[in-house]
This record gives sequence, C-alpha cells and structure tokens, in this order.
Amino acid sequence: MVHFESKHGLVSWNEDLKAVIMEWRGFAYGPEFQSILLKGAELLELRKGSKVLMDTRGGSAIKAEDKEWIGEFFIRQAYESGLRHLALLQPNSVVARLSVNRTVEGLGALPYRQESFEDWDEAVRWLADPSATLRVIG
Repeated sequence: MVHFESKHGLVSWNEDLKAVIMEWRGFAYGPEFQSILLKGAELLELRKGSKVLMDTRGGSAIKAEDKEWIGEFFIRQAYESGLRHLALLQPNSVVARLSVNRTVEGLGALPYRQESFEDWDEAVRWLADPSATLRVIG
C-alpha cells in the first residue's frame, strides 16, 4: 500500500513483512528529504509497526543540514512512532554510500536496532526475525 510518493522517494506498507518500506530515488535535500522520512514515521505509527526497510540503493549523498536534522529530530520522532528495527539497504553509488555510512556513524547510540545490508532478501530475512541471529561480517 503506497502511503506517499514523490520524484525523490516512495513510502509504502509491506503487509507480508509488517514493515514500512522507504525507497529513495536520487538526490533529495531539505523539505523533500525530510518529508520522505516523516511520512515513513507517520505510516509506522498509523500501522502500529516497529520495522522499516530503508532502500537507499537509488539514493544519493546526504547534505550536512539533513544529517543534523536526522540526529536532532528524526531519530526521536521515528522511535516515538514505534521504530525498533531498521534494515538499511546500502546505496549503489560509492559517494552516496560513504555519505550514508558517515551519517549513521555520526548518530552514535540509537534507540532501535539498525543493520546495513547489500542484498534485499538478506534485509527482509533479518526484518522477519531481527532477534534470531546477529550478523557475522567476514
């Protein structure tokens, strides 16, 4: 079920996974960037969900102002909306990947579990049962 769509992203509910899917499409910043995240939190709260699959494969770098907004506002908003498990599909672009990873590292301790993935199926498996196993990187 599509909840929100713009040229920069799509927010939908996956009934099988019982999760919000946020799909990024290219470069977005400021209100355009923030609206995708806020609509995701809104849908999570509406559906009384706790899981998000954030697909940044088609995304781009994150501007400094948006990194700050995520840390100062969005993390708390997402948690209060019910977020407990977030699977992050890594961007295809090397520049975007570095930007996203720097953003995540700069957030420090999060009030929810977050894991990064290269593969959609792996992310879905983890979200289906995030407490089953810890990922081993090797």
